[in-house]
Amino acid sequence: MRLVKGLLERCVEVVELLSAAGAPLRLSDIAQRLDLPKGAAHRLLQELCALGWAAQDGAEGPYRLTLRFGLLGNRVVQASGLPDLTQPVLERLAAATRELVRLTVATGDGLAWVGSAQGAPPGLVYQPAMDGPLVLHATANGKAYLATLEDAAALALARRSGLGAARPTPRTLADERALIADLQRVRRRGYALAEEEAELGVTAVAVAVTDARGAALGTVSVAGPSLRLPKARIPDLAASLAETARVLASVWPARAGPLAAAATIRSSAE
Repeated sequence: MRLVKGLLERCVEVVELLSAAGAPLRLSDIAQRLDLPKGAAHRLLQELCALGWAAQDGAEGPYRLTLRFGLLGNRVVQASGLPDLTQPVLERLAAATRELVRLTVATGDGLAWVGSAQGAPPGLVYQPAMDGPLVLHATANGKAYLATLEDAAALALARRSGLGAARPTPRTLADERALIADLQRVRRRGYALAEEEAELGVTAVAVAVTDARGAALGTVSVAGPSLRLPKARIPDLAASLAETARVLASVWPARAGPLAAAATIRSSAE
């Protein structure tokens, strides 16, 4: 039984690595990053290819995931009812703030983008890609989520997200002490702020969407050019986000919960 579980965990690690890489990876890179023998990594990849979940670019080329994962994920999200229930709420906030509003769902080991609404007028639109992993310590959404956790758990997730190594901008938090201090501020004032920490020239404000026990279901944020989000505007945005988070929590479908719960169990067992 332990052997089966080990193989499943290794397979998931390969999938997660390929999904986060942003580009196809060679066998040697996959084996090195996952600390796997090349032979074992090759067998896992070949099985994923045979089942149609991965593909290799040429006989000796790099590996990538196929669109089957994206289609499967989309079906799961749609079946949960989350997009239909939350989209009108996001659009109301976007119209009121005239900025980009985004929604994430907690996965247990981080966050995933699940929705957005654009409120900025044409010509002034800030619309970043939403197809990559969130750097938890560099984003308002990430810090809002981490602040719902105990410090030790928050630091563990932040390290996995690149704390100490990933610095998208010179203003990104660089060490654990700075992150803990920032998370204390988030808990005290009720919202997270990222001022040019994830992207130069961009400011974002976020709050956590929580269930009745205070556990994070996800986060909701407002983001835009820093010139349009000066410090004087932040308290009003935070208040609007807090109200939106309460509404989102009230309509959050129970069917969206098991995904986050399963990931949380897996994360806590590691």
